Amino acid sequence: MLNRMKRIAVLTVVLMVMLGASAAGQARSVALGVGAGAVIPARSDVGTRDTSFAWGFHVNIPILETLHLSPSSELYQTAGVYATDVALAFKFMVPLRPSALYFGVAPGLTAAGRDTAAHVGVLGGLSIPLLSNISGFAQYKHKVLFQDDTNTRMSHVTAGLLFSF
Repeated sequence: MLNRMKRIAVLTVVLMVMLGASAAGQARSVALGVGAGAVIPARSDVGTRDTSFAWGFHVNIPILETLHLSPSSELYQTAGVYATDVALAFKFMVPLRPSALYFGVAPGLTAAGRDTAAHVGVLGGLSIPLLSNISGFAQYKHKVLFQDDTNTRMSHVTAGLLFSF
């Protein structure tokens, strides 16, 4: 009887370790990727919209299964000037096996021409696994760029691929 209980205890521990390692491997895989899309600024000072092509690099760093840090850098053109955004998004994941919805906040900096300004935004998106280590994502981010006396609101629509390792 005691021998049987020891076997059950050992099998239970082994099973828990295997399941824990499997779950940790899925939740802890860092992903690097590229994305492309459009930026639609709505300038409050002029009231015009000019859409431009945007592309950038994205990183996904899982802290928990439901919280990911996601630094990104995007390049685009606005008002005839090239701009670069660098942001650190805090994404809250809603796992819907196998895909995941997410939403979050993204503070950062925007450099356009010789000016640098802070921005803050909210975002939402969807991540879908395509292959064993490649997933696709689609994301919408709305941000406010704090610049002098005017604030510029911008919408970023991006889709891309992430490589997990």
